[in-house]
Amino acid sequence: MYNFEVKTKIKFGKDSLKYLEEIKGKKILVITDPFMVKSNTIEKILVHLVNSSYEVFSDIVPDPPIETIVSGVEVFNRVTPDVIIALGGGSAIDASKAIMDFSKRILKVSDVEFIAIPTTSGTGSEVTSFSVITDKQKGAKYPLVSDELIPNIAILDPELVKTVPNFITADTGMDVLTHAIEAYVSSDANDFSDALAEKAIKLVFEYLTKAYKDGNDLCAREKMHNASCLAGLAFNQASLGINHSIAHAIGGKLHVPHGRTNSILLPHVIEFNAGIEGYSNSKYSETAQKYAQIAELLGLNNSNVRIGVKSLINEIKKMQKEMNMPQNLSQCNVNASDVSSVEDDIAILAIKDACTITNPKQVTEKDIIDILNKIK
Repeated sequence: MYNFEVKTKIKFGKDSLKYLEEIKGKKILVITDPFMVKSNTIEKILVHLVNSSYEVFSDIVPDPPIETIVSGVEVFNRVTPDVIIALGGGSAIDASKAIMDFSKRILKVSDVEFIAIPTTSGTGSEVTSFSVITDKQKGAKYPLVSDELIPNIAILDPELVKTVPNFITADTGMDVLTHAIEAYVSSDANDFSDALAEKAIKLVFEYLTKAYKDGNDLCAREKMHNASCLAGLAFNQASLGINHSIAHAIGGKLHVPHGRTNSILLPHVIEFNAGIEGYSNSKYSETAQKYAQIAELLGLNNSNVRIGVKSLINEIKKMQKEMNMPQNLSQCNVNASDVSSVEDDIAILAIKDACTITNPKQVTEKDIIDILNKIK
């Protein structure tokens, strides 16, 4: 038996930040990163908190480490908030999830409302039960998975993403695409997650390069913000696969930005999962057929499954080139020798990653290393 439900109430579109004015008489803890404060982006939030008191914790850094979560719990204990507002990209929202969850467990509190306000169109973290925390000493990323991590409310205001630099727009946008495609072929995919993934995929192919080329294109920004959320809803239902498993491990060991790593991996993971070998196939896996269905959805050449899969891979590569994205790790200033030195560790971490469970094809450590050799 399957189950589908959406815990998060989603406020979206222009002026959706005005929803914050409905919060009255509450103690609010705003969790964000230093850039949100330095750039005055946080003022777009605080201006609406006219009916409540608030405190800002702005120590969040990319790939939030355990130490930051501990500091956040200490602030939570001092403030004792009724509401947490997470403002930022995936790191800020993921850290807020962990701070909230550990605070509830350690301090024995409940009934804390959690509002997530993303400032990038990428992670979908505002609607998911996932949080990724980094152990810097071990050089590893750990996905936390619990329905207790799902925000109560997500606010998707496109004004917050207008100033995102084009290279970050590209990285985060390809993360959205990876979420949607992995959810679509996941072993736990179903009709509901497929519908969400299909819409997210269509929006990305139509609007990502537009948002990249013109950050002030508010329509493209809004559509990508929505696509990110839709993809988040899809993978929260169906989970992900080895694209993310390997990306988590590479991020922990080689410190390449997550969305960029997902983008580099995506064509190779599709090729691996599709499992099309030679030119005489008469039977194709269900996974290969679903990749071909994506090609059909996008109006690409899909005269047979093989061509459909190749068309999808080529269209992804075309979009990457339009956004000047790296095709391999060496273009991210990572030496091949550095990859080789940690490939065994990456393979082990990827196999153990929770996302690997729902990859549509069984995978071995050798398979992971083979994929790594293709992206050096």
